[in-house]
Amino acid sequence: MSGIIVSFILIFCLTFNCSGVVPNDTSNGVEWETLLMEKLTKKLPKYVQPDDLRNNSVHIFLDLYQISDVDERRGVLTAKMWVYYYYYSESAMWNCTDYGDYGMLLVPLNTFWSADIVALDALEVKYEAFDRQFVQGQIGLVAFWSSLATVKFSCSFDVTHFPFDSQSCPLRFGPWVSTQDSYRISRDPYIPQETADLAYYSEHDEWELVRPVRISIDERVFRAANAYDMIVMQLDLKRRHMFYSVVFLLPNILIYCLSSLVFLLPVDSGEKISFSITILLASVVSFGTISEILPASSLNFPDIAYFLGVTVTQMSLDTLLATIVINIHFIGGRRKMGYTVRRIISSQGLWVFGLRPCPIEKAFPRKTSSENRGLADHVRSSQKESAPNRLAEAIRKRCQVQDSSDDNPAKSTVDRESLEQAAVNLVELDSEENMDFLWKYFALVVDRLFFSLHVTASIGIFILFLSI
Repeated sequence: MSGIIVSFILIFCLTFNCSGVVPNDTSNGVEWETLLMEKLTKKLPKYVQPDDLRNNSVHIFLDLYQISDVDERRGVLTAKMWVYYYYYSESAMWNCTDYGDYGMLLVPLNTFWSADIVALDALEVKYEAFDRQFVQGQIGLVAFWSSLATVKFSCSFDVTHFPFDSQSCPLRFGPWVSTQDSYRISRDPYIPQETADLAYYSEHDEWELVRPVRISIDERVFRAANAYDMIVMQLDLKRRHMFYSVVFLLPNILIYCLSSLVFLLPVDSGEKISFSITILLASVVSFGTISEILPASSLNFPDIAYFLGVTVTQMSLDTLLATIVINIHFIGGRRKMGYTVRRIISSQGLWVFGLRPCPIEKAFPRKTSSENRGLADHVRSSQKESAPNRLAEAIRKRCQVQDSSDDNPAKSTVDRESLEQAAVNLVELDSEENMDFLWKYFALVVDRLFFSLHVTASIGIFILFLSI
């Protein structure tokens, strides 16, 4: 801090060839200081503006040291900066040779008049490190405030493109009550500052300062009557997005891509619904992370929050569709399959989904003879046993027939009836198993259809958000 102040002072000393700060006759240093103080206190006022204020202007010199914190939720930017408020007055000039080569005098704060310069957008200001005024006699400069200041500024953040966003925060300094009629804020003709020097700027971990940092003179008007000058330091910040890209954005994209696998997971694994719900909960947790980082504002709603909302909606729909697939898979023989569904599962277009068409003989099995159908109807109405039990009974009778004589006509009749009963039972059993297979195959087709729709929707969502 002291190096910055000395550098600021030396600019004037070297510019105007002042012989230095240290007097030639050190034995009379106190005397020269006393004489200077008597001279300056008689000519320079303490509470009112000097009559000989050069160009009726006060000058402000600013330089940025560090951006300490950027709080997007509260809309606060905290910066450490060097501030110099000064003016030129003919009453503050003296000849160095007349006062033992003294070119500068340090005095306590508020010894001479201080303009009412403040940080206009500041929520809190803390001045530190230097609490003196100094006067440079060769050019009549009075620096009434020069210090390192920690200032909390109010700033509006636009987080629409988080984490690839850039922010612009103007830092305004100017008089609190004095209008342009009292004095003006202008550029120093000796040090015309249009950009911040930033020689000692310390980089922020999360935000990159866009250079150059421009400094301009502007004005503000109060109730269309009183005009006030102000100096504006424009801070343009660009977020370093690597942290949020790796820790937050990339995991959410991977979770979204994994959500499509719910339609490739076999129903018989028993993990289809649990997998879908786990992915859904992981995306919902990301909303909590967003709410902790970004401000709760509807004016600049972040695109990534829209993305998370769309993904959560889509994953909820995936859970519903997975439930539909599971219900189709376990229909079995409880419900007959219609002609349209049979045509779908035997269509050659299933190659698009990476599936082989169901064989025609399975999708459209041959009908049994009218005799066997009538016999099957009789068996179904007269017996309550299951098909495997009836088949076992038919086989038992067949074995008994084989042990008896083939010349016995009565036993031959029993043999024929048993074989016909066994045939009917086999037809029924085969029909139930085939129907169960067809419904499972149709569930697989629906699963692949939903997978294709999910992938198509995902690609469309990615293209939409990348184009924003």
